[in-house]
Amino acid sequence: MAGTTSKTTAGPPKEATEKPIAAMSLQEKFVKLREAVPAIVQRQHSDGVKYKFAKIFDVYELLTPAMNAYGVNFDIVGETATRHDGNGDALYYHTYQQQTRNGARIVWVYEADLTIRWTNADNPEDTLEVTLHAIGTNDGGPDKAKGSAWTYCLKYYLFEKFGIDQGDDDPDMADHGTEPPPANAQRPTTPQSSTGGRNTQPPPQQPQSGQTGAQRPLSDAQLSRMYRKGEDAGITQQLIDARIVQQYGKQDPHTLTRAQYDEICNSLDAAKRQGGTANV
Repeated sequence: MAGTTSKTTAGPPKEATEKPIAAMSLQEKFVKLREAVPAIVQRQHSDGVKYKFAKIFDVYELLTPAMNAYGVNFDIVGETATRHDGNGDALYYHTYQQQTRNGARIVWVYEADLTIRWTNADNPEDTLEVTLHAIGTNDGGPDKAKGSAWTYCLKYYLFEKFGIDQGDDDPDMADHGTEPPPANAQRPTTPQSSTGGRNTQPPPQQPQSGQTGAQRPLSDAQLSRMYRKGEDAGITQQLIDARIVQQYGKQDPHTLTRAQYDEICNSLDAAKRQGGTANV
């Protein structure tokens, strides 16, 4: 009697077994973090700021549990000054005078490049380092200016890194509660190093005719946006600042008019489209 043969038909492929977390690379874990982190519910944190926004603590509240679950850590491992005095000493701080409803006040400005290191806890040699530009202001002293710079820089980096939905937050529209300075107001600048606190820079140039700056100073968010455009075009923050001094006579970018700010941003966008150029 002839034997019978059975014919096996191929079924749909079985889904691949998901890789164990401990076997994932850092980049694979980043993908999982993006999937795990939901949108941030924004709320009004202060009566003085009339729009809803997310604080850095809101970001950490969502991100930290996911980072713990997937074994991902990050640290700030470097702080590098982006400005230097005539002797080459690092300058992390400078000040300028701002007119408010209650009179003049001294505002501290902190500025530096921060190096962030991501580490795969399951494979500590699997790391990623990223350099971020941090700039912040505060009239409460240098420490508060630095805290503001670090907080803002990290918050929006994490927003973008993990695709966190930040809703309708528009930090460029922040109400700083200041009156525009008079046209002839001087803005003395007192750069200081992070340790010495010395006055190491000559007084700023007076505004040129037609550049009165009769408006609110630009916010940190606006300057950060401008510098990010420069990074996208391959143009350093130092080149942008040099262009601002040369073309507008402004030692402090916060004092740019909105028209001047828009002109710089538009030129950076054009440079990006052209593949990057130093002609900001």
